[in-house]
Amino acid sequence: MNEKLVGVRFKKTGKLYYFEGYKDSFKLNDNVIGITEKGEELGRIVKFAYKEDLPKHVEIKSGIRLPKKSDLEIFSNNEKKAKEVLKFCKEEANKLNLNMKFLLAEYSFDTTKLTIYFVSEERVDFRDLVKLLASKYKTRIELRQIGPRDEIKSYPNLGMCGKEVCCRTFLQDFDPVTIKMAKNQGLQINMQKLSGACGKLMCCLKYEDESYKENLKRLPKIGSIVEVKETGEEGKVVSTNILELKVKVKFGEDKEEERFEIYDLDNIKWNNKSKKE
Repeated sequence: MNEKLVGVRFKKTGKLYYFEGYKDSFKLNDNVIGITEKGEELGRIVKFAYKEDLPKHVEIKSGIRLPKKSDLEIFSNNEKKAKEVLKFCKEEANKLNLNMKFLLAEYSFDTTKLTIYFVSEERVDFRDLVKLLASKYKTRIELRQIGPRDEIKSYPNLGMCGKEVCCRTFLQDFDPVTIKMAKNQGLQINMQKLSGACGKLMCCLKYEDESYKENLKRLPKIGSIVEVKETGEEGKVVSTNILELKVKVKFGEDKEEERFEIYDLDNIKWNNKSKKE
């Protein structure tokens, strides 16, 4: 029998966990309590799936249930206490002259662990701060330094497209993004325009990279000599439209005689030779 599983996220764009123990009472967007490596956590059902449809390497967990009213109260209280922790961290870090920008404090559901996220441009010795936190809150403390992308993900930001940044809305993992991806798309290499709110290359450069690479394999390179199939006339490729698979061809050597035409890929043929200026 193909077992039905419950897909849960414990953060908006966090890791997707699959749990066995499906019940007919479970509905999409329901809050649930699930057991992860951090212990019990409050999450949200985002999908249902069948075990046989998932890759074999996907880990399937057990221990999922609908929360009680008391569970929701605990979660709410933990959030309030975490805000107080964040305020305390900022005050004490200033007293200790620590160059740290605190973004988020987070209690595990059972309050046995307190995780505090921060950014800093330098390596920070925060041992004294940890001692103060452990003494005050009597729980296991972890201070976790995060990078610029995770920082932007932690609060609302708009991308250049005018929509909320991808990492905060749907993007789960940060895949490598390179300048070559921008070159594949024929974009001008202007770091200011190609960088997102985090200062790194925009994640969306990767989304269509495979399509651009496939089209580039089919197109002649700039400077290639091409022949128009219908007339047999030869000219030099001066630009390409990668998505539409079109090329702009220059004919004529003299300024007075030169002209430019645009052709679909199917209307030309080429031999990969370059014509010298």
